[in-house]
Amino acid sequence: MYLFWTIAAAVAFTLGGAFMKASHGMTRLGLTSAMYVSFAAGATFQALAMRRAELSVAYIFILGLEALLVFGLGHVFFAEKASWLKVVGVATIVIGMILMHCEKTSPNEHLKETANAGPGQAACLTDGTDCPLHPS
Repeated sequence: MYLFWTIAAAVAFTLGGAFMKASHGMTRLGLTSAMYVSFAAGATFQALAMRRAELSVAYIFILGLEALLVFGLGHVFFAEKASWLKVVGVATIVIGMILMHCEKTSPNEHLKETANAGPGQAACLTDGTDCPLHPS
């Protein structure tokens, strides 16, 4: 479900950005409303994605995917210029997203993190179900 919610969040945030651009500075009520709904949906989907994922990995993955989607959307629908420097910038973001997902934590490393954490952190690190900040 992680992948589903991260993609849903990125798409919702991307649509929110498109509605923001199309609203002409929030002067068009319908598009402004759609912007707020999209951003609220994106935040909801992101929260669902982060229930079982590391904050840094999930957050950056969503931002990176959003950057990629916004770049394409801006070029296709808003006739924004796609220079080679912009393409290299987006490619760098995508490479960073991939690198963040390449790290695999072994069970031994996970046990060390749990052992070195305080009582509240240890509960969150075990499986996330006992975390007061992230109830199931």
